[in-house]
Amino acid sequence: MRLQPRTKKTIAILVVVALIAIGGLTAVVVSLVRSAPPSLPTVTAYAQGRAVTVEPGLCSADGTCAGLEAVMLEVPAGRPLQLSLPSEIAESDWRLNVTYGDPRTGEIFEGFRDYTPGQARAVTVPSDPGAQLLNVVLQLPATGEQAPVWAIQTF
Repeated sequence: MRLQPRTKKTIAILVVVALIAIGGLTAVVVSLVRSAPPSLPTVTAYAQGRAVTVEPGLCSADGTCAGLEAVMLEVPAGRPLQLSLPSEIAESDWRLNVTYGDPRTGEIFEGFRDYTPGQARAVTVPSDPGAQLLNVVLQLPATGEQAPVWAIQTF
């Protein structure tokens, strides 16, 4: 089959237009990917034979949080909570905030522990039969005005 010169010219123009469109689309996608904010890692929490994935949120110094939803993982009094940390957290400075409650008196006890880079890739949050673990909040240092935060409600 022999193509007419006019048909060959039309096909060549269409191929050039398609290549330009593909190149432009590629440039737009690359630009969007480069300008996208970095995604934050997830934390895995484990207790009583059940594991959950904890997504992060961002919190400002005044306590206002965006996108933060506490994940529920029941941890009975006296049972530990285990956290598995991705390298993005384990290789950073980070803080573990814990809240316990005394079911008999209603008293609330809060505490925290600061970790340095490489100090822990996994953490066991202890519990006591007399003090119910209520929640755990893991926090990285603020970048700008907001700090990445992971929250687990345990009761």
